[in-house]
Amino acid sequence: QHRQTSVDGERRQRLTDRIAGTAALSDTNQYLRLEVAGHSYLLPSVQRYTIEQRDNLTENLDHASGVAAWRVVRNDRWPAYALDGALRLTRAPAQWQRAVFLEGSPHMVGLIVDDVQLLPRGAVTVTPFTPLGPSPTGEGHLFVNAWVNAGRVTLVFSPPALLGYLRSLGG
Repeated sequence: QHRQTSVDGERRQRLTDRIAGTAALSDTNQYLRLEVAGHSYLLPSVQRYTIEQRDNLTENLDHASGVAAWRVVRNDRWPAYALDGALRLTRAPAQWQRAVFLEGSPHMVGLIVDDVQLLPRGAVTVTPFTPLGPSPTGEGHLFVNAWVNAGRVTLVFSPPALLGYLRSLGG
């Protein structure tokens, strides 16, 4: 009985988190699909994130800065970056609507996305993938796995490497 109550409480908390826009994916068979500059990527279930609507962010008008927008939280602000199809820093497209902020210390860091979708549990089966060449961050390569589905390859981000990469962009 106690275990069932605990499981029900966890399910209720996950549902509450999703409704609030914040969640910690804890099921190793679940992924968040991110569409960035027309390309789809997966974020594995081990990463805590917050999805923010554009209306909740402050657009950065300083074009010399790499930050596309800021999320102001209490006395802190979190940067959100826009990346192009090659995952290089770019200006945010005019029609962007959301940013996904990844939890990390000292603060969260965001990525402007075209679309975001939580995929059903078990819908994705990944295989190990190691990119050629040196890793772009001290945390390793940006991608650690790939999902091949109907002849299409979708790369799976390494959360620590993605956080490190976004932080290396400044802001």
